[in-house]
Amino acid sequence: MRSRIVVAAGSVLALATLAAAPAQAEYFSTSDPADASGSLTDIRAVRAKHGTANVVVKVRFQELMRSSAAGLSIFLDTDRGAKGAEYVLSTGLNDGTDYVLTEAAGWRGTVARVECDYEATYRWGARDSVRVRIGRECLDEPDSVRVAVKMVDPTDGSTRVVDWSPERRRWSEPIEPGLGADPV
Repeated sequence: MRSRIVVAAGSVLALATLAAAPAQAEYFSTSDPADASGSLTDIRAVRAKHGTANVVVKVRFQELMRSSAAGLSIFLDTDRGAKGAEYVLSTGLNDGTDYVLTEAAGWRGTVARVECDYEATYRWGARDSVRVRIGRECLDEPDSVRVAVKMVDPTDGSTRVVDWSPERRRWSEPIEPGLGADPV
C-alpha cells in the first residue's frame, strides 16, 4: 500500500512539473473581447508567428477606418530577463500613415530607430487588419519573442480609449523561430 502512495505521489509531481513548464510555440494567437467601447478600432484578435527569417504580427480590429485618429504599438520582448520591451513598432491606423520600428525603454518607444527590413500592410473593409513583418535581424536574431499590442484612440479629444492584447502590459507566450512566418 505504501509503495502505491509513493508511486502515485511521484506521478502527480511529474505531471505538475510538466504542466508548470514554460510554454513555447512557433506562433501565438488570441481573440480579444469587445472591451474598448467608444472606439471602432477595438482590437479583436492578434496572431504572431516567429519564422526563420521574420516575425509577423497581424492585428484584427472591429472596424479599421481610413480616417481614424487611432494609433497602434506592437511591443516585442526579446530578452525575458529585462523588464518591458526591447523594441516597439509604432504606427497610425489611418490611410497614408507612416510606421517606425524603434528600440524601447520599458513600455515606451525611443528616438533610436532600428534601420533594417520591416513593413506594415493595412487592410480596410472586410479584413480590418494591420499586418507587420519584421526581419529577425532587426531584433538581433532572438531565441524567442513575446508580443503585446496596444491601441490608443483619442475619440473625442478629451477621452482616450486604450485597448491592450493579450492584457495591459502582459506578454504572449514565448514564440520560438521555426515557421516560415509568411502571411498570418
